[in-house]
Amino acid sequence: MIEAELIEKKIAKDYGFFKFKLHKKLESPDAGQFIMLKALDEPILAKPFSIYSYKNKNITLFIKRVGRLTGKIFSSPIGEVFYIRGPYGTPYIEKINKGRKYILIGGGSGIAPLNFFSELYPELVYKKLYGFREKYIRELFEEEQSTLVIEEESGKTVVDIFREVYSEELGILACGPIPMLKNLPHDSYVSLESVMGCGIGTCKSCAVKTKEGIKMVCKDGPLFRKEEIQWEWI
Repeated sequence: MIEAELIEKKIAKDYGFFKFKLHKKLESPDAGQFIMLKALDEPILAKPFSIYSYKNKNITLFIKRVGRLTGKIFSSPIGEVFYIRGPYGTPYIEKINKGRKYILIGGGSGIAPLNFFSELYPELVYKKLYGFREKYIRELFEEEQSTLVIEEESGKTVVDIFREVYSEELGILACGPIPMLKNLPHDSYVSLESVMGCGIGTCKSCAVKTKEGIKMVCKDGPLFRKEEIQWEWI
């Protein structure tokens, strides 16, 4: 476990950016990987969070407030210490076709691993589309305003905008809510979000049914080809 001190946060209602200073470097984190984070004064297991950015022992997470642990993170003062372990999961770069450029399609907190991918592999990114429902989310973003698709403003979803710019020579790399992922082409790469207890494939809580049998999102993913997932099982 690595101590992680909260050094900066920026919140808009139920979304926020949280930057932590680690007391020890992570071992070669890559886009698509996640860490397990725990608050020692909370009687709950560590929860998974995708890496939004990582530089010089500073890790940034983009979090949606959905439960007890995320509520704790949102209310914590600067200087609060959490504990993390990881990174876990297979990097996106090990699974995708590196000969293509990609449209990155994110929904909600699913934008986090896509942002890290764009930082590490900008040469593989054709366009970024980050979808949200409400316009207050603009308060959190400075340099990424042009990538935001706000349904409350345009009346269109991020998938609607994707269809307007997509062409078959482009790859698709997506992370977000299941309904969003289901509406993408079959040859898309989709990064699944799941409940996890361990992060290493032992607890089996993140099992997903594929055409090749049961796989674990934490160990075998989180990235899969959309066509290999048995969607009716999710």
